[in-house]
Amino acid sequence: MFFDGILINLELFTAHPFVVFLVLGVLITGSRINPTIQFVVRAFISFIFIIAFSVYGIITAIFFSLIGNRGLINWATARSYAYIAGSAVGISYKVEGEEHMLTGKPSIYVCNHQSMADLFVLGRIFPKDCVIVGKAELKYVPFLNIYMILGNSIFLDRKNRDSSVQALIKAADDVKERKTSVFIFPEGTRSRLKEAELLPFKKGAFYMAVQAGIPIVPIVVANYSDIYSSSRKIFCGGELHMKVLPPIETTNIDINDKEQINALTDKTREIMLKTLREITSEHKVRPLNKKTSNGNTKLDNQKSS
Repeated sequence: MFFDGILINLELFTAHPFVVFLVLGVLITGSRINPTIQFVVRAFISFIFIIAFSVYGIITAIFFSLIGNRGLINWATARSYAYIAGSAVGISYKVEGEEHMLTGKPSIYVCNHQSMADLFVLGRIFPKDCVIVGKAELKYVPFLNIYMILGNSIFLDRKNRDSSVQALIKAADDVKERKTSVFIFPEGTRSRLKEAELLPFKKGAFYMAVQAGIPIVPIVVANYSDIYSSSRKIFCGGELHMKVLPPIETTNIDINDKEQINALTDKTREIMLKTLREITSEHKVRPLNKKTSNGNTKLDNQKSS
């Protein structure tokens, strides 16, 4: 596809002087400066890119809206952010099981939620013809709200359960009508855990999948608290390891049977937790380096899991 070629050709993007300057700055100083300073530098660079891509996202949304292909708005913006911003702060990606996202069938994608660095995860893994579910407060964030509205995002008022339920029912109807997919973090909030664990799952995504009669596709991201942790002021380069699991069918589940919904939720969480623990020990960290007395390189940042 034309757009795939444009986004994957990194030479096109890294040729821009501004991007090259940022990348070189991180590469030159990344292994020599204090970890706290490194955190501040990389966080600042990420913030600049978030602002830049807020504007870029609006332009992208307007463009695809005009040509009648709004299903590519989120995908095009996400991939650009993943490759450009990720490269600037030393983030790379390893994805397993991506074939489960290329079926062309509408699905409910559920993914574990760790921190603000999940923006890189979303950037790399977000599929075409998929919409985002976000909290209602995001409707009032300048620029971001325009982008999310044009991208058909679903806003949930977590303080009002009735409002959330109605939004989910409407979203399920839209999924069936427009044959689109939905991306949800079932934990509902950032976990910020050091260990390979999950918070309890909220059931909204599972009710939506059953209502729409489409499968749940779990996406698991290895715990990366040794790559990024706002509480410990860690932001070093490294590889974000993601694994897409086979779809879980929902067509045989009764939407009015709470026990079946609970069982579906528990089953999905158990599968994701098992996978999370398996892949966390495999992901690669690009640590700060120090020379030992015998001249060998010692890893300054050890894995926390």
